[in-house]
Amino acid sequence: MNVALAIMYLYPDAIPMQDFIVQDNGPEPVLRAGAGEKGRVRYEIKPPDDGEEPVEGVHYRFDSDYNLLTEGEDYDLVERGPYIAAWNLDAPQPTEAELQTAWEAYLEAEANKPPALTEIQQLQNENLLLKAQNHALSQRADFIEDIIAEMAMLVYE
Repeated sequence: MNVALAIMYLYPDAIPMQDFIVQDNGPEPVLRAGAGEKGRVRYEIKPPDDGEEPVEGVHYRFDSDYNLLTEGEDYDLVERGPYIAAWNLDAPQPTEAELQTAWEAYLEAEANKPPALTEIQQLQNENLLLKAQNHALSQRADFIEDIIAEMAMLVYE
């Protein structure tokens, strides 16, 4: 499912990247149970001031270093897929079921849409239209010429 197109089907006036942002981060690592301590590394954010006790989140943070872990044993790569990262519309954010329904409706609308004409087909259609217009103008000119001839005959009698 293309989440952005489904949203645009639900809200045609929405502006992508302004009203909503759809994101796909690709495969993301997910730690298995018990692997957190093995690859846990302390990263310094800023040194504490003199006499100040270090506070986690202010002076340091803990994170997992996946270079120290083994894929398949300690963590797995999981594909989350596309998701709505930001929602700035006044309308409520659609659920996964609403997005799926909108996507199916979008596909049905696209399938029923007539195929786009190629440039050659467009030129052929334009050529047919111009020929029809030229023929109509020619018939009108012949009609006006006949009327003028009849009027001349009446005047000269």
